[in-house]
Amino acid sequence: AAESGIKSGRALQRFFAYPICDTAFLFGQKISGREAAEEMENTKMKKIMAIVLAALSIAAFAACGKKDDAPKPGTLKEGETVQSVLEAVDAKFSDRYGSDYSAVAMGMPVDDAYLSDFLELDSSAYDEYAGNVSMSMTNSDAFFVIKAKEGQVEAVQQALEKRLSDLKAQYEFYPVSGSYDRAMAGEVYVKGDYVFLIVVGVLEDMDEEAPDFSDDVQMTKETIDSFFND
Repeated sequence: AAESGIKSGRALQRFFAYPICDTAFLFGQKISGREAAEEMENTKMKKIMAIVLAALSIAAFAACGKKDDAPKPGTLKEGETVQSVLEAVDAKFSDRYGSDYSAVAMGMPVDDAYLSDFLELDSSAYDEYAGNVSMSMTNSDAFFVIKAKEGQVEAVQQALEKRLSDLKAQYEFYPVSGSYDRAMAGEVYVKGDYVFLIVVGVLEDMDEEAPDFSDDVQMTKETIDSFFND
């Protein structure tokens, strides 16, 4: 009886040490209990890995979606137009110098004829434009923007660079009212597909020999920047 009890105890010990039966069947194949346990553990890990990979895939797609939804740098912010940019710049000049002032003194709107005659651009190069140039022959003021068609930014930029060069040459020998210094301080400024010609600056002292218009140009550029996505 004692011997039988010892054997029973050893059997129970083996049972609790290896709770899985000595043999099992997996997909019709006979395997050991230890192999069955390992197979179950592997299956569990595979399921966990599948869940982790699925979660990572969802996160990646979500990130791509957010990137696609992000505004493209160099584009106007939602709800803004080229006209609102021009109006904001005029408002800055009014705030700095008084309500009678704007970016362009005695301004007249640019039109198709101006773009064709002075810039040698036709409608195949741009989608839209807006802005003003001074109608006074003694004033070099010009502030306008052209939105280039796809692939035409460089052509539009070169046309505006040439116009700026022409203004410098035109007023070099007729530097009245700071027009030559204004042209020399002028810039062609590119934001994405939008190309600006900035020839601005208020002459507060008519007797000033070498007026500096860089602050007015910088103010104009900063105002333009505030309307565009970074």
